[in-house]
Amino acid sequence: ADIAMAAATQAAGCEDYGDRGFVEGLTVFLDDLREHAQLSEFGVQAQFQDVVRLLMNRLGFARDLKAHPEIRDEVIAAPIIIFGLPRTGSSKLQRMIAADPLMQRLDFWKLMFPAPLPNSKGVSPDPRIAMTQQIEQMLKDLSPQAMAAHPMEALEPDEELWLMEMSFAAPVTWMKVHAPRHRAWTESRDPRPVYAYTRELLQYLQWQDGGGRGRPWVLKSPVHIGELPAVLAVFPDATIVHCHRHPAKVVPSFCSLIEHSRKVHSDAVDPRELGAEFNAYWALQTRRNLQARHALPADRVLDVYFDDIREQPLAVIEQIYARAGHRVSPAARRAFADYDARRPENHFGQHTYTLEHFGLSLDLIEREFSDYLRAFPRLKAQG
Repeated sequence: ADIAMAAATQAAGCEDYGDRGFVEGLTVFLDDLREHAQLSEFGVQAQFQDVVRLLMNRLGFARDLKAHPEIRDEVIAAPIIIFGLPRTGSSKLQRMIAADPLMQRLDFWKLMFPAPLPNSKGVSPDPRIAMTQQIEQMLKDLSPQAMAAHPMEALEPDEELWLMEMSFAAPVTWMKVHAPRHRAWTESRDPRPVYAYTRELLQYLQWQDGGGRGRPWVLKSPVHIGELPAVLAVFPDATIVHCHRHPAKVVPSFCSLIEHSRKVHSDAVDPRELGAEFNAYWALQTRRNLQARHALPADRVLDVYFDDIREQPLAVIEQIYARAGHRVSPAARRAFADYDARRPENHFGQHTYTLEHFGLSLDLIEREFSDYLRAFPRLKAQG
């Protein structure tokens, strides 16, 4: 950790990290990288560079927060937060809604570099965009299968889990590589500080963009599914949208995404191990979600379905806007249609996968997700 933090300090040109509570998670993660991740030579270099990027962002944020305490006065008002199991159409839904000019976009370049780069004040276009476009191209070159499954483009919205990653206490950190100790450590901790820090980063980005100006954020990530109490504690006025799809479609698709992503950094990725791990993990998250929902009013969460997002996205968006108290303007309708035309299904290629490759079967998945399937019977027909 000391080596990575020193490298980030040198690159960022500042050394005050502010709250150093993140160092424990960073240390656990780096220990896992050495002991369990079985990284290739490229993986070692890539992971180190990525950790330095995260630390540089922490440094830049701490620097600006100290110089501009008014950042904490930014109001994150009534965001739309979309979640559900992964691979349920939530990305399409987020990206279409974010095309509305009256919404705040969480573009990938902002997620990769929420803090401005050193000596970049007044530079146009923002050099963070070009750096993220380099990351985008690297992803296309190194793992076209992962890009086909979940495109990550510099100028398109993506998941706030990339902001959560800066805490070194979020699930995305251990999902990217085999890091069992970090997973156990993360799952033993209260998630609310991670969400509180993420909210501060949204304030930071909003401040850089001249304030909220009545534009709600459109957020999205499957990692929220089991953390509904923490989400509502930090974003109490959020419109919550839960996307649904049969887990027999979801689990192998997610495992395929993780397999291709991890293979960039390691030559030792066992697909059957992924199948067992993530079938159990996502089933646990759905059970936690169901338990949390029992304590909420029936209409607190809006349920939408993959088939509807795919076949009639505008109707689904109209439901969300009605729940959030927004009007779908003519400009928004044009923006939605434009996005749908620019990004058709399989835009980056066909994403193919099978249950068998991951040691899974329909019966096994339906047993693990039995509570979820009973709660949402419409899904049974999709199996």
